Amino acid sequence: MATVTENNLKLVLSDVEKKICGFLNDYVAFYNQKHPTSEPLELRITGGWVRDKLLGYDSHDLDIAINLMTGEQLAIQLGDYLRENYSKYKVAPNNVHKIDRNPEKSKHLETATTKLFGMEVDFVNLRSEEYTEQSRIPIVKFGTPEEDALRRDATLNALFYNIKQNKVEDFTRKGVEDLKNGILRTPLPPRQTFLDDPLRVLRLIRFASKYNFKIDNDALKEMNNSDINKAFGSKVSKERIGVEVDKILRGPNPLLGISLIQQAHIDNVIFVWNNDLGLVKFNEEHSDDWNSIDKIYQTGKLNLHIRQLVTGLPDFVNKWPALQSHWQNTTSNFKKCFLLSILLLPFSQLRIIWNAKKTNNVMSITEGILKDDLKIGKSESAQVAKVVDSNKQYAEMVSEFYTHRNQPEFGRSFVGNFLRMYKGDWEIAHFTSFFSQYLQNEHVDDQYEFFHKYIFEQNLQNCHDLRPLINGKEMASSFALKGGPWLGEINNRAIFWQLDNPNGTKEQLLDFIKSIIHEHV
Repeated sequence: MATVTENNLKLVLSDVEKKICGFLNDYVAFYNQKHPTSEPLELRITGGWVRDKLLGYDSHDLDIAINLMTGEQLAIQLGDYLRENYSKYKVAPNNVHKIDRNPEKSKHLETATTKLFGMEVDFVNLRSEEYTEQSRIPIVKFGTPEEDALRRDATLNALFYNIKQNKVEDFTRKGVEDLKNGILRTPLPPRQTFLDDPLRVLRLIRFASKYNFKIDNDALKEMNNSDINKAFGSKVSKERIGVEVDKILRGPNPLLGISLIQQAHIDNVIFVWNNDLGLVKFNEEHSDDWNSIDKIYQTGKLNLHIRQLVTGLPDFVNKWPALQSHWQNTTSNFKKCFLLSILLLPFSQLRIIWNAKKTNNVMSITEGILKDDLKIGKSESAQVAKVVDSNKQYAEMVSEFYTHRNQPEFGRSFVGNFLRMYKGDWEIAHFTSFFSQYLQNEHVDDQYEFFHKYIFEQNLQNCHDLRPLINGKEMASSFALKGGPWLGEINNRAIFWQLDNPNGTKEQLLDFIKSIIHEHV
């Protein structure tokens, strides 16, 4: 079947890309001359590189699709050709690395990767895919360019660049138009596309949030299909969901991605703890909090919360310069952790049993969702869980401090000791708690603003780094005592004293400890 070709579309190639394409054209001519009676070799650059080039973005994601052989076969042949023609190209061949099929990481066909002119290039043959109802892992066969285009997640990701003909090819007949109009549409009917691989739902949401594009109405409607929702649990690995969510949260417009997750009603399969079905069953029978956790999903409480979050957050961020500064900082994890914290607020203080052998081994459901399902690092998961679970405590702290702000006992040590438990992430906790109050229409702006200002005025923003002026060895030596529980207690008292006496000396601290050590030994 003839392809729709957009002859008027010109891609602007970098100097390295021009060298790569020129070299590949030379090899294609060499190969076809050597095999005159065989089907001619054709090479195309596929997917994201074509999309990004047409949008005016640089791309280093160079995937070459081959019609006659595997990626490894071509990459090896290209290496031999470079070796034989070194005098022409002045480039030595690099090692070829074969990436085996790994469906759990969305690698459905083996790929070969090597470097050409210093740029990493992947090679893979054109393919068709056939799915079963039980798995998102397809049966893969060699395919035509059209079959390869139609199996992709979106028409705008199915555009090819024919290297020899120097033209963009649109085998779906909608990709170029959809790219121009900012529409994310599946090449095949969306229901079947999503049932075959439900992860495509999340990928389309990510592309929408990355490029500020609109998802086609038919596709968005099918995303809400209950069968597709169920297929997430049986077909998609937690690792793959975690990767897509991470990219959404770190992207340029995470709120659009979160909004689409809410509109598609897949929050119940994205932010859910069900890593081990046996353990889930155990929690249903033994966890005191399980009914409350289950109710959050069954009643749509989480979905409603996310809708309110998406509606209210833009104005809230714009109102507070300190939050806006963090939000715009693309080099830190603040925005991602803040978003996860406010997303998971409905689960505050709810716990699950993580070891069926010991019913007293409990952990925060928030930490479980992040660590076990979204595969976020252990430390980051624990910190976000700390923020979520202490949300009420933080609000009470702000209120109490504001009410008693003129009383001496509600000073630096009162505030600093509280902040230290966040290990430097107190501002995430601050704005999470503040936003929670905002959603409840609580008029506490003055309280939170005063508390935030006080912390910086008193130079408490890094109080988690504070260490006793006198180390444990010195302390024990000063009192001719052996180490023991008393030492930890004294260190805590030392921190309190230092918070209240920021300019205090070691000698003054030692005098203070002498006056209270009898309480601990």
